Order: sequence, then structure tokens, then C-alpha cells
Amino acid sequence: MGSAQTVAVDDSSGLGILIPRNTLALWAYYLGIFSLLCGITAIPALITGILGLRYAKQHPEARGAIHAWVGIIIGGIALLLFLFILIISILHG
Repeated sequence: MGSAQTVAVDDSSGLGILIPRNTLALWAYYLGIFSLLCGITAIPALITGILGLRYAKQHPEARGAIHAWVGIIIGGIALLLFLFILIISILHG
């Protein structure tokens, strides 16, 4: 998947922490957080989280595994919560 890119930064500048190197993991993180407000972004959070985690394993210098896991976990919780609310609303009219 070519959508994630590695950015070369001089580590002595201290900017290496601020520049995202695994954009899929970062997207998963933000989509996961937003899915708590709007359940529709839960599925994209899961998908981008899995892809971001795979990218982090293939490119350890890119890091981002924590962001990917946060997106997967929060996206999964939000999806289950959204489905629970949907089922309850269907059953109770």
C-alpha cells in the first residue's frame, strides 16, 4: 500500500517525533477518536489501523504501532457500541 510514506528528518533537530512517518496509523488514531462521536468512522478506523500496523511491522523506522492499536481498539469499541445502540433502537421502535 503506497499511501504511507517515510519522511527523512535529521534526528538531532528533535523534529523526528513531530513529523508523522506512518500516515495510515495516524489516520486510524484520529478516525478512532472521532468514531466515539460519530460511529460511521469506526470501520475506516479499523481498516486503516490494520494497514498502519502492517506498515509499522514492515518499516520499523516509521513507528506508529501505538497509533494504529489505539485506532483499532477505539474503533472496535465504537463499532460495538454503535451496533448495540442500533439493535436496541430497532427492537424498541
